[in-house]
Amino acid sequence: MQFRKRKEGISVLVACQNEEATLALCVISFLDFADEIIIVDNGSTDNSKRISLDLQGKYPEKIKFYDVPQLQDLYQNRQYALSKSSYTWVVRADADFVAYTHSEYAIHHFRNFLLRQKNIWRPLSFGAPLPNLMADFWHTGKERSSIQLGPHDPGRYVPPPITGPTLRVYRVFPGFRFMRLGRWEGTSFNRLLRWRRKELDKPLWMHCNIKSDRNYLFRSERTNWRQLGDFKRYPTLESFVQASIKQKYQTVDIDEAAEIYLQNYVYPFLQRYDPQKFYPYPRLVKDQMDKNCIYKITERDGIFHREFFSTTLTSSMG
Repeated sequence: MQFRKRKEGISVLVACQNEEATLALCVISFLDFADEIIIVDNGSTDNSKRISLDLQGKYPEKIKFYDVPQLQDLYQNRQYALSKSSYTWVVRADADFVAYTHSEYAIHHFRNFLLRQKNIWRPLSFGAPLPNLMADFWHTGKERSSIQLGPHDPGRYVPPPITGPTLRVYRVFPGFRFMRLGRWEGTSFNRLLRWRRKELDKPLWMHCNIKSDRNYLFRSERTNWRQLGDFKRYPTLESFVQASIKQKYQTVDIDEAAEIYLQNYVYPFLQRYDPQKFYPYPRLVKDQMDKNCIYKITERDGIFHREFFSTTLTSSMG
């Protein structure tokens, strides 16, 4: 969409690939904040597409869903969503973000503040602290100061209790776009936006990094696949993973490799999430924990186990 045609308001861009555990919780948490929520799915093989279509059917005035499996990179997902967006502000969200909807952290306070920023020709971005959960609602990663990780160590994919402030909110301006920056995704004018950023002192949402075992394995290899860029040899992430696990895990069984990955590179880096020490849970997350925790980790004889319950959404906006 041409910049001059954008309307005052907020577009939340939700990138999705195999996020059935948290997708509905994410979208519901942003309903009152966003003027539109744009979900772009690039290749889900779980129930994410069905969940997206159900949400679009329930909230057609607010939610747009696009199934674009040919988008290979995350920045391409974001850029596609940006091209479908209508408003002056965009939020770079993931399908495992759950916004705060109540109390002093409620995201509607930030909406009111954001829409008071009227100078549309001046680049501006916002970052906020990001509390992280990992593997279930009760765990997070260890603080980086307590562990030693190399630049390509798989354990670095376990996020620490709090990340940030990371830039996630942008005022769209001519030339703004999402793009790849080395191993990671970013934006055009990245240095300018970092210089022009404002950092908030409270989080806007919680990162609920709760996925299937296979999804964790695939995410650990995704950046390597994209950086290699050999899409003729490895046209899909799964084809790359199948080649990689033979060398890394001495197996051709993806489920077996996923369990090895979790035991070696996820569970040893976890600690209990303390909402008193870090940040409180969003109410929707707390409701979900109480009624259907989706996954739950237990430890027996020094060995971690993760039990799956259901992806059924039980929280509401009430």
